[in-house]
Amino acid sequence: MAIPSRMQDRLLVLSKLKQTNFATILTDGNLQSGKRISPEAPLFAQPDIQRWTNRDLSMKGHDYATQMQQVQVDLADSLPLVGDSWLLGWAFAMAMGKVTSSQPNAGGAPTAWQHIIEPLDPSTDGKDLPVTTIYTEVANVAGLKRRIKSVHVRGITLEYPPSAPLRLSVDLVGSGEITTGALASPPSLMTLVPLMSNNMAFLYGTQAAPADITTEIVRGSVKLGFSWNLDDENARHPGGGLYRSRAWEGRPDITLEFQRLVDDAAATPHDEFLADTIREVKFTVTGPLIAASEFHKIEVRGLAVVPEAVKVGQSGDKSVYQYTVGPTHWLKQGAADVINVTVENLETSYLV
Repeated sequence: MAIPSRMQDRLLVLSKLKQTNFATILTDGNLQSGKRISPEAPLFAQPDIQRWTNRDLSMKGHDYATQMQQVQVDLADSLPLVGDSWLLGWAFAMAMGKVTSSQPNAGGAPTAWQHIIEPLDPSTDGKDLPVTTIYTEVANVAGLKRRIKSVHVRGITLEYPPSAPLRLSVDLVGSGEITTGALASPPSLMTLVPLMSNNMAFLYGTQAAPADITTEIVRGSVKLGFSWNLDDENARHPGGGLYRSRAWEGRPDITLEFQRLVDDAAATPHDEFLADTIREVKFTVTGPLIAASEFHKIEVRGLAVVPEAVKVGQSGDKSVYQYTVGPTHWLKQGAADVINVTVENLETSYLV
């Protein structure tokens, strides 16, 4: 009997690069210069195959199938990750699609890079969402060492659990096409730089000058979601064979949930909810020092939000406001952003 495959002996490699187009897989060199990561659960990336058979055809003389043929291959999986500063940048860049990278302090901290990540604008950036190639292993045989082609991050959930690193859940969808074989000279396992939820600063209030309400936030209650609602209907076209042929944007959905302690002396959150008051929200988690005044960090900023619900509830023996900002309650005002995510780390760029 062969020794059972152990997931601790397997590899998972991500690249910061997007594919040049949907049809062109990243090279092994691109993957070798990527990051070998350790997720909270393995990524198997098992294809889902649809097949046609002739069982339901009549006048065969019996009730069984005699022919079978593959007609479509799908691939979807999820990847739970620790909220490391590099992984946060990777996930939001691959999901949202637009990144501007710069050095905030080139003289004092030349290794620190800041990445402002936003949803792409289909009117100027095109409708093609970024796709990448992922290398993953299931066992030590070549057929179960895989390059997963044309993978899009179709959804992200970012949670801020109490006294723990941020938790990042990434939903993936691939073209369905897999190239098998071992990746020679894979990168070494990366050292995580987890950002801790204890270090969160939470601002909410007047646009351009939100107030710091960090001490009012119920720890562990903050949860952010983003999805492009990938255009699955048009992901395939005649002549495309078994696999998806493109990843077109749909309509972006942004969600935010958090809880805030009720103040005995004021009913401001309740009053603002009834008045549909437009607010800015910004929450930041700062991690280890890079150099000078630059730190590993993530900042999420919603420039104009109107909570669709501010329910009064209970957390322990305390009254709390339960905020929900759904997809239709993130407002676009002129040329201003709706949401941007700023990540600072040691990576020089994402997508390119």
